[in-house]
Amino acid sequence: MKIFAPYFMLSLLFWNTVYAQHTKIRITGMVVTKNGIKVLANLKFTSLKDTSFVKIVSTDKEGNYVLEGFPQGNFKVVVNAVGYKMVEETFQSFAGKTDMDLSFNLEAGVKELESVVVAGRKALIERHNDKTVMNVENSIVATGNTALEILAKMPGVSVNQDGIISIKGKSGANVLIDGKSTYLSAEQLATRLRSLNSNEIKMIELMTNPSSRYDAEGNAGILNIKLKKNTSYGTNGSIDLGFGYGKNAKSDAGISINHRDKNVNIFGSFANNNNKANEDLDILRIAKGADQDTYFHQYNTQIRSTHNNNYKAGIDYFINEKNTLGFLTTGYFNNGHDSSNGGTAIGQNFTKVDSSIIADNPAKNKYRNQAYNLNYKSVLDTLGQEFSIDLDYAKYHSEENTLYQNFFFDQNGSNYKSPTIFRNATPSFIKIKAAKIDYTLPLNATTKLDLGLKSSWVSTDNDFQFENLIGTDWKNDVNRSNHFIYDENINAAYTTLKHEFKSTSVEIGLRMEQTNSKGNSINDNKIVKRSYFDFFPSFSFNQTLNPNHEIGFSYSRRIDRPDYKSLNPFVYFVDLYTFSQGNPFLNPQYTNAFQLSYNYKKTLNISLGYSITNNLIIDVLLPENEKKTLYQTVKNLDKQYAYDLTIGYPTAITKFWSMDNTLTSTYNQIKTSNLDNGGYDRKKVNFMINSSHTFTLSPTTAAELSGEYASSQIYGTYAIKPYYGIDFGLKKSFFDKKLNVKLAANDVLNSRKARISSALSGLDYNLTQKQETRVYRLSLNYIFGSSSVKGTRERKTSVTDEEGRIK
Repeated sequence: MKIFAPYFMLSLLFWNTVYAQHTKIRITGMVVTKNGIKVLANLKFTSLKDTSFVKIVSTDKEGNYVLEGFPQGNFKVVVNAVGYKMVEETFQSFAGKTDMDLSFNLEAGVKELESVVVAGRKALIERHNDKTVMNVENSIVATGNTALEILAKMPGVSVNQDGIISIKGKSGANVLIDGKSTYLSAEQLATRLRSLNSNEIKMIELMTNPSSRYDAEGNAGILNIKLKKNTSYGTNGSIDLGFGYGKNAKSDAGISINHRDKNVNIFGSFANNNNKANEDLDILRIAKGADQDTYFHQYNTQIRSTHNNNYKAGIDYFINEKNTLGFLTTGYFNNGHDSSNGGTAIGQNFTKVDSSIIADNPAKNKYRNQAYNLNYKSVLDTLGQEFSIDLDYAKYHSEENTLYQNFFFDQNGSNYKSPTIFRNATPSFIKIKAAKIDYTLPLNATTKLDLGLKSSWVSTDNDFQFENLIGTDWKNDVNRSNHFIYDENINAAYTTLKHEFKSTSVEIGLRMEQTNSKGNSINDNKIVKRSYFDFFPSFSFNQTLNPNHEIGFSYSRRIDRPDYKSLNPFVYFVDLYTFSQGNPFLNPQYTNAFQLSYNYKKTLNISLGYSITNNLIIDVLLPENEKKTLYQTVKNLDKQYAYDLTIGYPTAITKFWSMDNTLTSTYNQIKTSNLDNGGYDRKKVNFMINSSHTFTLSPTTAAELSGEYASSQIYGTYAIKPYYGIDFGLKKSFFDKKLNVKLAANDVLNSRKARISSALSGLDYNLTQKQETRVYRLSLNYIFGSSSVKGTRERKTSVTDEEGRIK
């Protein structure tokens, strides 16, 4: 393998560990009351130029603190102490000045212990120059929702009925969990996100133009789901219970516990949710014939029952103030079963039925995951020089078994031929190994260099088994069964350089990735091998014009590799007239994305984006005219052009009523020469409005109202009609906010449903899909134990991006 660049970068990790820093300042001070009473407090120092530079220090029992080796520049300090009002000040440290005194007098006030940084409730939506943040833990209407349902409420994000995630009208979102790739296909990722409950989620970050530090996967951007972490000393935790009802009952429960002292942090959590949900599908389709058209009315009701269990356990050992060794294991074991009953009416028109098929298709499934992470982090000095290593191993096992029972009736309702009964089993095994090294070097107070290496190895084994019932025996159908093995190795290296001028920040980056893959369809004797090397540059620029006005610009080049399931050529039946099939000859797609942004008074945010994607990977629904069937597959289309405009504006209507509105408008055009009898060119302007309202009724009572509206849009070969929905919730806290009770109603109007028709000229169908979305939920959360706050340790494993491609 030719990966000289990564080894060259590895040598750079160490050349400047002895770099002479220009300024080292010693800051000392005391925190006392106005009456001279000494206070135990936490102080957080943040650079006004680079918010990633953070230093946290605590006072001793005499109220004193010392901070060594502090750089020059402009900083903000926030002082928090239990029972006292928060103090926030800015200051400047000067070159050549070796000692500074910063002391503070605190006033008695209300108890503020939720965070060492911010007293009060965070906004539901926060907009930064490089990302949008949704604070899920502050949302009432998210109560009891799954991660997939919460993503659908995030501004600019849409989730279709099959769980496919799009950002600003573009597919190809890379979903991370705590900065880690999931390596899952779209279907498996949807299953994973459906098992993750809102009680486990702290926030979701949306980055449409991430830097080279992140894997290049994800042309639409990155969604990072950050789970809750306990940040308190002592022994503490929380208990969650939830109940819901729509057409069926739902429940969730969870417990987390944490013990932290000076040298060790031990933590663990377990969560369970049980969900039974309805889904109704109705398709009206006309199959064109040479002499006569055939009309199909396909209908189906599916009841899906799932039982999901997630767990996490880990330990961080603080070797000393600068070195930490950590071990983390996570996993889930989920089981479910489906009952699916429906049929197909066939005739010369939709009112005259010549024959019909009644289908009963029960299914069982199970999903297992176990992942391990070993992490070492070293803080080399007080100026922010850091070095970290992550080693990861993960394995997935999924199995889905479906029985298809089809009974045939004539126009009089009599059986006219023997039933067709078959079954399939889809066991899938995935193993992932990954390693990464990250190094951060502040060259001075205004310049920072990041370097890193990563390698991942993924192996998937899918043995699709198709059997027909002949008499009383099951016989394997060798023409429909298939064994598919896929192996992939990606080696990457990256560097970013960020510099802060007086009112300008600039970051440039470059990521290099080498990919080696081999797909082997054993039954069909098809082997596809690829090896390629790519460069992914990134650039961002931010200019503060004055305290009220700020502009920014960013660019990145990104890649989306086909997920492992899409490469598998086996045929999967939905019913006798509808099936899906993979494509082993898919190529990666590449996107160049640009974004211009404007921020007014840190509130009004406007961004304008443009991207062009080559070799677009997208799902298409096509007719097979000879058999009068529909099949879904994945194809490479020539190009997609995308423009987007996003306007976000939070505002306070009154002292108790705050509102946040987001308008996202997109213009997407897909052009290709290999679809719709030669040429396909579809373009569409659409928009989405998200509005959330928070009402603080008292210090312990709050309400939330939110909703969205999406206009019609074109997605691949699908023409999607408008949809909308409204959610409402109430929250009441008791016992000094240790017990929190939430009541939420999702999709109050029961209006969220998919209505889809064909964007292809030669295909005529109308599809309506309605899931059980109107659900009422009650949630209880109880917090117990110590509440002495300590800053948490953030950790990202090395398998963040690969997991997002498992399906």
